[in-house]
Amino acid sequence: MEVCPGRRQSVSGGYPLVKMALLCYTVCVGGIGDSRSCLHSECLLLGRERETMSEQENRVSRVGNVIKQATAVFEGAEITAVLAEDGFIYASLPHLCRALGLDAESQRHAIDDHVVLTEGLLQFPLVSGVRIVTTWCLRANLIALWLALVPTKRLKAEKQERIVDYQRKAADTLDRLFGVGPHVPVEGTTTAVVEAAPAYAEGLAIARMATEQAQQALQKAEEASAHVLTIETRLMALEARFMPREQVSEEQAERISDLVKQAAIALSAKLGGGNYFGTVYGQLYRTFGVTSYKLLTMAQYPKAVAWLEKMIKENR
Repeated sequence: MEVCPGRRQSVSGGYPLVKMALLCYTVCVGGIGDSRSCLHSECLLLGRERETMSEQENRVSRVGNVIKQATAVFEGAEITAVLAEDGFIYASLPHLCRALGLDAESQRHAIDDHVVLTEGLLQFPLVSGVRIVTTWCLRANLIALWLALVPTKRLKAEKQERIVDYQRKAADTLDRLFGVGPHVPVEGTTTAVVEAAPAYAEGLAIARMATEQAQQALQKAEEASAHVLTIETRLMALEARFMPREQVSEEQAERISDLVKQAAIALSAKLGGGNYFGTVYGQLYRTFGVTSYKLLTMAQYPKAVAWLEKMIKENR
């Protein structure tokens, strides 16, 4: 294995290990050798550290300022976009990739490697729910060029057509989103706008938090309702044991049977088909502690009727 020029110099000069590594790296990267082909471990380590530092510095210098944020619903997909301080419109790269079924990270690297596309790739702080998320965004007027470079031969025809539609219409749609493009509808597209300007981003976050709290309260209420239903079921079972055992009449039994049929039909219609007669009878027997609807007592009859009518109403 050929030793890199830097290592040859460091060995001949008798430098300590750290100085040897620095000299080796300096010589290799400085032009005498190729740092990518140098197999000296210290060269590789310092090379990786330099690349990491360079990438971090590059990210810091590529953060844009948002003037206005909005969301477009383009062909059924939500695309967050911003009007930046430089006057250009940028679209969220992860949103674009998700809408097209592409891997966002690999596409970001591909864009970064392109001499033109990389100029239009910046990071922006976007409002997402109650958070601010720093997101890579691509300049809208470069979307068509980017998608023209995406390999599509192995993709399904439907996905290929979707990519072509985005090439043709996405940039114009985003322009109209902020009122800088022609206000002429593009055939075959529907666009809805949800503005999220930084001026009221905090209010939007508070509203979303309130919605989440309301949903949590609703969930707790449903849990409490289920608990109450369990208690009612137990009380009915106790009543069945200790109250008078006079059984329902034939007419009353027929009424129960008819309500069971109605409940089963309603349940079947709601769930898209199936036979639910056994299900309804089983729930009825467990609720009232009997093995047949004809064994219901006179005291249980009005409660059984109300229970079945409630089931019918809930499933219609």
